[in-house]
Amino acid sequence: MKKIRLSEKEFWAILRKNAGIYARTAKAIYNEYGIEYSRQAVRDRALKKPELLEDIIEESLDVAEESLRSLMFSKNERVRFNAVEFFLRTKGRERGYVEKSVKELTGKDGKDLYASMSDEELEKELKRLASLFDD
Repeated sequence: MKKIRLSEKEFWAILRKNAGIYARTAKAIYNEYGIEYSRQAVRDRALKKPELLEDIIEESLDVAEESLRSLMFSKNERVRFNAVEFFLRTKGRERGYVEKSVKELTGKDGKDLYASMSDEELEKELKRLASLFDD
């Protein structure tokens, strides 16, 4: 006989087992209990207890961080390099491991790097930058 309703305990257990991923949880509910559940229905029910949902998300982040840490010790040099690079770009910001695009360049006061330059100074700087790309 097909089950009609999922208990709170069953719902939160299966959501945790599926890392808080709504679509995956909906599919697992159908597979395990035979109950049709949409991704949106899982989301709506999960959002009714944000503290439990947040705990599941935090647990999933812990698992992901541990996986990343494991990759940082991989025997494969390329995998290890990519994992370390990603870690430093995301967690090493306070130690200066920051990628900046041209749009992020600022002067020491945090203002636009070129805002205080005269037209003459800007032209000189453009020539200097262009020379960096000359062969």
